[in-house]
Amino acid sequence: MAQQIHPKNVVGRDALIARIWDKLESGSIRFTAERRIGKTTVMKKMLAEPRSGHTPVFIDLEGVSRPDEFVEKLLNSLGPLLSTTQQGMKAFKDIWGKLEGVEIGSVIKLPKMGEAGWAATLDKLFEELCKTQGETRVVLLLDELPYMLQNIALEGDGGTENALKILDRLRAARQDHQTLRMVFAGSVGLHHVLTSLRGSTRASQPVNDMELVEIKPLSLPDATTLTRRLIASEKVNVASEAAATVAEELARATDCVPFYLERLVSRLAEQDAPATLEDAHRLVREHLTDDQDRWEMEHFRSRLAIYYLGTHMGAQGQIVRNEDLARAMLDFLASADTPQPIESIWADLKNQHSLADRNHVVQMLSSLAKDHYLIADTDKAYTFRFPLIRNWWVAAQGLTS
Repeated sequence: MAQQIHPKNVVGRDALIARIWDKLESGSIRFTAERRIGKTTVMKKMLAEPRSGHTPVFIDLEGVSRPDEFVEKLLNSLGPLLSTTQQGMKAFKDIWGKLEGVEIGSVIKLPKMGEAGWAATLDKLFEELCKTQGETRVVLLLDELPYMLQNIALEGDGGTENALKILDRLRAARQDHQTLRMVFAGSVGLHHVLTSLRGSTRASQPVNDMELVEIKPLSLPDATTLTRRLIASEKVNVASEAAATVAEELARATDCVPFYLERLVSRLAEQDAPATLEDAHRLVREHLTDDQDRWEMEHFRSRLAIYYLGTHMGAQGQIVRNEDLARAMLDFLASADTPQPIESIWADLKNQHSLADRNHVVQMLSSLAKDHYLIADTDKAYTFRFPLIRNWWVAAQGLTS
């Protein structure tokens, strides 16, 4: 997880967060966004500045790899809410007492338990929580939930079923308790996790009651404001007459993504000479070609092997890995100066890999768009969603654009 800034210093998210609170009036939601865009920052600001009548609880699930660990995490996170009333305190103690849990340094530790144990505990926990809070809406901000589901699915026999059952229990809780809301977020695409969990035989739809909300980069004005604040706080040496121009150019060059902006301004602060537009462009180029990967861009290439599992049979009976097809699509589009229609992409892939199934290519384009690599215009022509990632891809793959 990237270093988090104080909620009071977050720029350009107020309107988005107001819309999120509005949506939570009627139901639960799930975030979609590219990594480093600021999903966790939005959640932390919601936690620090809740809307009246709502009690948000932030829960980081990245380190959870078993269903009983999930229950343990929820007990520790929700215990303070339950303990606000005598009835809730009693219910809280009953729950972990019956499980023969122990308290170590104010942290509840539970023994390993089977499905009957963790599922029943989960149901009871939500029931008592909603009783305690009355008319107040409890909003569970579940960060890295897809990553947790992946970890649980890898936990030996029954892992996949347990991961799906957790999603089913969470859906049931949302339906059973009118004052319970959930926000799912994570750096792993939930659609990939669900596809992997369901396989080809299950039609489970455990999140179709949750509206999708995209967390986008900042607007250019907001990103420029953030950049000027960062320049001031980092004491970057920049001539006053050039400050506004340099700040706006830095925002443009980083696609208005706070994570990249913060890293770039930090590098600018290391130089003694006044920062110029040329310095901004040079540093962006250095970051995009840096084998030390200070911007962690290699993730966009390496995760293809995780997201695009499986193989496809070509026209000659040959086996083609899906990750190779995805990489070839990205190479083709990174080298193109304009958005490309599906037919052009299909023609390139068909020639490269001797393919016969056009529909498979169309489906993979859709997946690459869901994973925020690509975006389609109204003519269904595709290009990279983020120019910064396209520029990195061109350099990393040794392409010409």
